[in-house]
Amino acid sequence: MRVLITACPLYGHVNTVLPLALAARRAGHETVVATGGARVPHVARRGLVTWAVGPDRLAASPEGWLAQFVASARPRADDLVARALRWRPDLVIGEETELAAGVVAAATGARHAVHGLGLMPPQPIRDALAPALDALGARHGVDDAAERVWRAEYLEIAPPALRPPGPRSWPHARPLRPATGDATAGDRLPAALERLPHADTVHLTLGTVFHGASDVLAAALDGLLRLPVNVVVTTGPGTDPSVLGPQPPQVLARPYLPHALLLPRCRLVVSQGGAGILLGAAAHGLPQLVLPQGADQPGNAAALAGAGAGLVLGPGAVTPAAVAAAAARLLAGPGFAAAADGLRREIAAMPGPDAVDWEALGATRAPRRAAAAAAGSARR
Repeated sequence: MRVLITACPLYGHVNTVLPLALAARRAGHETVVATGGARVPHVARRGLVTWAVGPDRLAASPEGWLAQFVASARPRADDLVARALRWRPDLVIGEETELAAGVVAAATGARHAVHGLGLMPPQPIRDALAPALDALGARHGVDDAAERVWRAEYLEIAPPALRPPGPRSWPHARPLRPATGDATAGDRLPAALERLPHADTVHLTLGTVFHGASDVLAAALDGLLRLPVNVVVTTGPGTDPSVLGPQPPQVLARPYLPHALLLPRCRLVVSQGGAGILLGAAAHGLPQLVLPQGADQPGNAAALAGAGAGLVLGPGAVTPAAVAAAAARLLAGPGFAAAADGLRREIAAMPGPDAVDWEALGATRAPRRAAAAAAGSARR
């Protein structure tokens, strides 16, 4: 079987689909991962075949964060449809913000599945994206593109306790254990980690997109330094941790560290609440302090707090004193640890990527009333 997996060129999005791509390859399927050229080396390190498609990065939009995904979808779909028509995948899997995947699947006659990135997006986001999906489909001769996407099978990586109530954007969902951060050959934690003075370690990060919020990072670090803990802070890809200035012996700062190696050594995570770090920390049973900065992070933070596994400090509330008080509560309160362990057990019980039934995946989809016509239009 030929499996095409495609993702927007963001580390968090690419990292989320990598375990499924690696599982497809282990199952003997011919597997390709398509994303922006800037992320191709990151994928290729895992030995996966990659296609560089569409823009290298997402450009900021004054119309908001959803508009970034809409703007990048058109050039990526143009590249992907042309290549996929030559390669002829049997199955196309796109992460939930990758609007081009459903169009590619319909244009090539392939089965289609959607890989979740965190909590399933609510229906207002679905409704906001529908016109862009239909316009993208029309460009490639695909009718009812939005309907096809919503009827696709959805791989849901959020554990039950974090799933929002109410109507679901994707009614055909099956659980899939979320990625917890893969470590590649040669990845190591710095030796300096062993020399940190305290028994408990806190990981502080604002992720790979919102790491530019230097005032938030500085306030959080200042607050954590008021507690008897080690602080391992990651400042983001391509950054220089020295911008934090001189730090005391209990602080270790790096641009990036593999979560698969770091999180088992932590007792608490303080982050922006992106889906990758939030679910990664949950998979390790760690309480969390979330400082949401935008995108899906407020919803993620609310779900985590609702499950009893964390606390939230919203915009304007992140001060050193508030961070110190919230972190102290999370470290001392047994209820937070118990709720976090409940999330860990739920995630551990979810089927992993090696349990995927590749022949059945994506079989639930809208009828393609004009698949042949769509493919013919896409070829022209």
